[in-house]
Formats: sequence, structure tokens, C-alpha cells
Amino acid sequence: MRQRKVLFPLLLWSGLILAVTLTWVWIGESKLTMILAIVSTFAALAPLLPTGPFSWLVTGHPSTPEQVDEAAEILITEVRRQWEEEARRRHLQEARQMPVRWRIDRQGSVSPQFVATSGELGVLVDEFTARPRPMLVVGEPGSGKTGLCVILALELLKEMSRDRVPVLLQVSSWNPSENFDVWLERRLLEDYPFLGIESRFGTTAVSDLVSQRRLLPILDGLDEMPRHLRAEALKAIEGDWSSDQPFVLTCRSREFEALRSAHLVPGTLMVRLLPLAHEAAAAYLRDAADRDPDRWDRVIAQLVDDPDGPLAHTLTKPLMLFLARTAYEAADSTPEEMLDPERFGDVHTLEKHLLDRFVPTVFVTRPPPPHPSPTRPARQWDPQVAVRTLAFLAHHLDRLGSRDLAWWRLRAAVPGSVFLVTRVVLGWIACALLGLLVFGLFGRPGLGVVLGSAIGVLAALPLGAVHEKQPRRFVPRLLRPTELAPAFLVRDIGFGVVGLLVGGLIVGLIYGPGYGVAIGLVLGLVFGLARRFSEPTESREPISPVGVLRGDRTAVLSAAGLGGLAGALVGGFLGGVVGGQKFGDRKS
Repeated sequence: MRQRKVLFPLLLWSGLILAVTLTWVWIGESKLTMILAIVSTFAALAPLLPTGPFSWLVTGHPSTPEQVDEAAEILITEVRRQWEEEARRRHLQEARQMPVRWRIDRQGSVSPQFVATSGELGVLVDEFTARPRPMLVVGEPGSGKTGLCVILALELLKEMSRDRVPVLLQVSSWNPSENFDVWLERRLLEDYPFLGIESRFGTTAVSDLVSQRRLLPILDGLDEMPRHLRAEALKAIEGDWSSDQPFVLTCRSREFEALRSAHLVPGTLMVRLLPLAHEAAAAYLRDAADRDPDRWDRVIAQLVDDPDGPLAHTLTKPLMLFLARTAYEAADSTPEEMLDPERFGDVHTLEKHLLDRFVPTVFVTRPPPPHPSPTRPARQWDPQVAVRTLAFLAHHLDRLGSRDLAWWRLRAAVPGSVFLVTRVVLGWIACALLGLLVFGLFGRPGLGVVLGSAIGVLAALPLGAVHEKQPRRFVPRLLRPTELAPAFLVRDIGFGVVGLLVGGLIVGLIYGPGYGVAIGLVLGLVFGLARRFSEPTESREPISPVGVLRGDRTAVLSAAGLGGLAGALVGGFLGGVVGGQKFGDRKS
């Protein structure tokens, strides 16, 4: 039964092509062209009809509870993969975590009270996991807010079921003029695009996850929002999300104090992250100095003996302590240079020094591992090139007023005229060569060049209006039963129209409208299969920029290869069989 359902779309296409061919033989080319023009126009406009008697053809069905549950389960898997890899990169494994301290500044009066009111980070994570509630985390720059978010997400994933999935998002990308639920839905589809596969999860899976409050948003970076939007964001979260639903929000201390506590969502737990104890910071450095403890002896001694000095103020911040340990990890480095009062007489200068050393240190050339991680390829970067590249990206994001870096949006860093000229030139050359080859078979190379150039240039212009697509993956598979719904078949017919217009144009000019329509429908079937096979899907490895880019490239190249193979077969058939018969008869 399942195999018959899977074969149904292919049989439908075959029947459609056969019907067109028989109709062409029966009523002739001119009447067939008129009928297909009417049908094609209707098929092209049908998806644009939001209501009316044909709306059942173009709109998918709402997601079933089973589809929403499946979406939640796969989302849990993807979130865990993503942040486990990030935790390894940040050295946030339990054995390597810093003893970050915290205290409660405000318990709130609506949610259950925490048993502990201060302690180390593990205690806070355990308390929140047992009693999820609205929580605001404030702290100085580098106090460990983002690290806490990652640890919280992973711990919640261990304890919580698909009824509430933690998702970690940068809240700075939100403009509070947009409804919070709408923003959550959009960000979920951007970060986890496989949730948009309607054939698997239905049309409302993401909105159902949000509206049913099956998410626990962990929102990092309120302080990175424009100043005039921060208070509005707190009010919007209170109004859109509701105060009894748990969430986590982080903000720097000074930026939050400027908002005044009156803007805090009622019932919210307010937690303040504290500097590390001097002895704890010293112990963290001793762990790094196991093989060569002498290099760190003077640094550790001054850290403990001079708690009010610039070194102690700097290295009791978790971020700066991590930077110091990383920057002086090499055996030939000298941590004692941080003690030079002439070079580093204040906290700001010492912090700047550690930041400047970080990138050249982590990008130092190392021999590649024998079995590189698929999410961390062993590509070698020159440290100076890395510094210039990261500076360019930082300037680009600052100009956009964003903190979210998506490689498929980097086109915004290039002037639009560059893309326009590139499309026109490439389209002109490629289509002119194609026209030369096709029309040259029949002694009309000049016409082929002119026609190909016109098509290439004119087709390149509207492409500038096409928005960038989300990354896709090429996954050949059998069609699912849900993909046989009328809405998806109408979309397939839409691809047939594209094939009719694109592939049938040149074929129709040479061989006549009948062949043009038939070949156009064949190419439309190929376009439809390529589209079906290159959908956003859950990955088999932790999410990483390189992995997403590789998957998108594979999808594009595979779809292009499938189209090229179909074009070669069609061209060979027309030129070798039909063309030989048609034009051979004329010569005789």
C-alpha cells in the first residue's frame, strides 16, 4: 500500500505527459498551445489564492498532536547536539567549570521559592532545573552569563521532556515592536529550518510549540539591544509570554540598573553573578600549570596576596581568567609579563592585552589531527589573516546593528551592483554558449547567440529581487504519504509550469509547441524532484557553520547535477532522434 502511494505522483506525471502528447496528436499544435496557456495560467495563480472554493488545494493541514510531538523530540536532539559541541569549545564540561558564585537579589512573590539563596553555579542550575520560573541573570562583563545559559540549556535537556524544550537565543536580534511569539517562531525556523518541512510536521508545528508554551526561552544579551528598546523588551515579554511561564534573560549589571527594577517582570527571580574568589581563580590557574608550575608561581602569588590590585580585579572575572589561561598556554609564553606595572598598571590595559593575545594564540598553526571532527575541520589560518577577517565581520555586524552572524546573509556586506553585474555577465555568457550549441546543430548559430544572450540578460535582472534562502540539505528519499496531499501536488504542477516556460521555450522554437510542452513538463518533474530532495532536515552531526555551509553546497550542486543530467538526456533525445528525423526529412 505504501509503495503504491509513493508511486502515485510519478504515475500522475507520466499520465500528464502522455495526455499532453496524445492531445497534441489529436487536436494539433495550435489548439493545444492555447489550452495549455490557460491551464498554466491557472496553475501559476492557484497558490496565490488565499481563500475561496480552491483554498483546500493550496493550504496544508494544521499539524496533528503527533506531528507536534515529533517536532519537539527532534528539536530536543538538535538543541542538545548544538550546545554540547559549544560547551566543549568553551571548556564548560563539569570537570573544567570555574567555581562561579551567585546570590539572589530578588526572589519574587509568584513562583516557588528557591531553597538556596547563594552558592556556586552547580547549585543554581540544580535549583532552577527543579523549579523552572522566570529568571533574570545580571552580572559584570565577563562574569559568565553566556556560559551559564549553555550549562542551563544542557541540564534542562537532561531533566525535561518534550513538553518543554529549552532554546538558547540571542535576544538582541529582537525588535520589541514585533510580537514575542512571532519572533520566537521566526527564530526557530531560522536556527532549525527542518521544522518548516510541512510534509513531515504539518503547517503549524512551530506556532503550536510556541502557543502551547512547550518552549523555555533562554535569552542572552539584553544589554546588547539598543538602549531605548530594553525597557520596551521587558514589557513586551511580560505582555506576550505571561509571567507564570519560565524563561531566562541575561543582562549586564550597569545596563539593567539603568532600566530600574520597576520594569522587571512580576514574580521574576533576579540572580546576580559575583566575581570569583581569589583562591578559586588561583586554583584554576594551578590546574593549567600542572606540567610547568613555575611559570605561574608569581602570578598566582600576586593574585592571592594583592586582592585589590589590577591583576586580581582582572583575573577574578571568569572570561578574563579563561583568556589568561588560553593566551599563556604555550610552554614558551611568559605569564609573568602581566605583572609589569609599567605596561599593565590598570585593569583596562590588562584586559585589552589579554583580548589582543587571544586570537593569535588560538589560531596558531598546529598539525592536523589524524581524525578531525566533522564540526571542527583542521583548516589552517594565518593568525594575522584571522584577525583581519574577524575585524571585518565585527565591523559588518556593528554596521547592521546585529549580533547574529549568518553566512547566507553576508551578501549584505557586498554592494548590490556587484551581484547584478555578476548575474548579467554570467547569464549572458552561459546562455549565449547554450544557444550557440543548440542552434548551431541546425545551422543557425547566430540566432542562438542572440536569443541566448537576450534570455540570459533578461533572466538575470529579476533574480536580484529574490531573497536569500535558508540553508538546505540534499537528502534523496522516498516520498512520504503526507506529501501526496493536494497542496503538494499543486506545487509540483507549479514546477511543471516553470519547466514549461524555461525548458519548453527553446525546444518549442526549434521543434514546435508540442515538443516544447512535453519536454517542459519532463523538466518540471525534474525540478520538482530536486526541490523535494533539497529540503531543510535535521542534521546527523552537531550544528556548525561549516557543516551548514557544506550541506547547502551539496544541495545546490546535487540539484544542479540532476538538472544537468536531465537536460543532457533531453538534448540528446531531441538532437539525435527527433531532430534527425525532422530535419533529416527536410534535407531529403
